[in-house]
Amino acid sequence: MKNSNDIELFATTDFKAKDKVVSALVRHRVSYLERWEKISLLRRREYGGAKELCVIYVNANQYKKAKKILDEFNSAYADERKERRRKKKAEAEARAEEEARLKEQEEEMEDDDIDGFYADDDIDEGIDEF
Repeated sequence: MKNSNDIELFATTDFKAKDKVVSALVRHRVSYLERWEKISLLRRREYGGAKELCVIYVNANQYKKAKKILDEFNSAYADERKERRRKKKAEAEARAEEEARLKEQEEEMEDDDIDGFYADDDIDEGIDEF
């Protein structure tokens, strides 16, 4: 139950992020209050279509400690997300290079088939001359 000494630390619709922050708060022995709020149909667009919003409150006496933990989490989480985006981009570039290489090989094979066709015609013409 929320009391007058509780201060909102953060609110999120991301369950994984919420779980990680709560886990960090527990590790550092910061008491918190987790409150779920329904998001009205008209406001869901603001929250990416989410139906619920999780709001985490901490006691005013522990707010500075909790804020420091949250800031550390945010920088680590941002770094993690950047790394995932970098990996996805590298994988996409590798796939694109592989597709380009395969397409190039197909085109070379088609060119070889065309060249081979003309070579067969030359042989047929040479046979007709004998």
